[in-house]
Amino acid sequence: MKNERGQNLLKRIDLIVGGAFLYALGAFRKKRRLPKDCATVGIFAFAAIGDSILSSIIISELRKLKNFSSVVIFASRSNARIYDLFDGLDEVVVVPLTSPFEAIREIRKYEVDLLIDTSQWPRISAILSAFMRAKFTIGFKTENQFRHYAYDASVEHCDGIHELNNFRNLLRPLGIESTEYPRITKDVHPPGLPFVIGDKYIVFHPWASGTNFAMREWPMECWRNLAGMLIENGYAIVITGGPEDSMRAQQLVDLIGSQKVISVAAKVSLTDVVGIVRQAECIICVNTGIMHLSAMLDTPMISLHGPTNPFRWGPVNKELGVVAVSRREGGMFLNLGFEYPRNAKYVMEKISVASVADVLSEVYSIM
Repeated sequence: MKNERGQNLLKRIDLIVGGAFLYALGAFRKKRRLPKDCATVGIFAFAAIGDSILSSIIISELRKLKNFSSVVIFASRSNARIYDLFDGLDEVVVVPLTSPFEAIREIRKYEVDLLIDTSQWPRISAILSAFMRAKFTIGFKTENQFRHYAYDASVEHCDGIHELNNFRNLLRPLGIESTEYPRITKDVHPPGLPFVIGDKYIVFHPWASGTNFAMREWPMECWRNLAGMLIENGYAIVITGGPEDSMRAQQLVDLIGSQKVISVAAKVSLTDVVGIVRQAECIICVNTGIMHLSAMLDTPMISLHGPTNPFRWGPVNKELGVVAVSRREGGMFLNLGFEYPRNAKYVMEKISVASVADVLSEVYSIM
């Protein structure tokens, strides 16, 4: 995930070259009307896993309309696996975004009546939308991102609402006022958890991703101290993570230094993670994709937010477990995810272990 995201040079090229190209393209391209008969729809979903989970409501809403016979998701390498959890789609196409000409060749193998681009700021997805064999395109008009010129219909991206509502608004050009919430729509049954643990357990997911991911992570010492408190209260700890997190996950296991702590980072599938979180007493995580994944389950959650604004990006229907650094303390300044000031200060250490323990006790009666 970190290989495909957070590349500053590619972002700069995307902004300068992509914005100018889209402006020129929009000046010569005639806007089209929505076809009366739309049978096939494509959805560009190239963002992180969390965004992909939130935007999955588009699939659910479109499947309520019987006239759509086919839904194709165009995803990136880093988020394609999340669509194993959602029903109502006919195909997932992985698009090589770092190779634009190859990406164009791939998407032009498909022809759709309607294309919805869920990307909020990258110009590359808007350019691909223009080259897609689609009769009508919808995408975001995001302030200062210069990406909306070539869509047939553009929707204002608003930084004053939760991102779920921005994705809902993408359906308005179709006359749909969405009320859907993200949910796992496939019948997911993990084949069996790949570890044996007899105790009640808490899941830790300490790892973020994307631009300046370390700025959104809680100090390792805090995780260690919290784990010690939970172990004293009779809980085991299961640490989750992806392949890129496995080494640090093992370091955290060693730091905690207890036989009641295990890491399953890079050892389990996504459906296994669903099973692990579903059976946990609680999950404690930073603002990242696993947070949005876990929010679709009934498991109690505590989510930790520093630079990320939980009112924009917090877990849906899990507000009681939000622990955040306030604006006054230097937090909550991210909107699209990359707007770090030049000398951004690390603020996650302002979340105390005691404050997390208080939520565990007062909200979930765990401590």
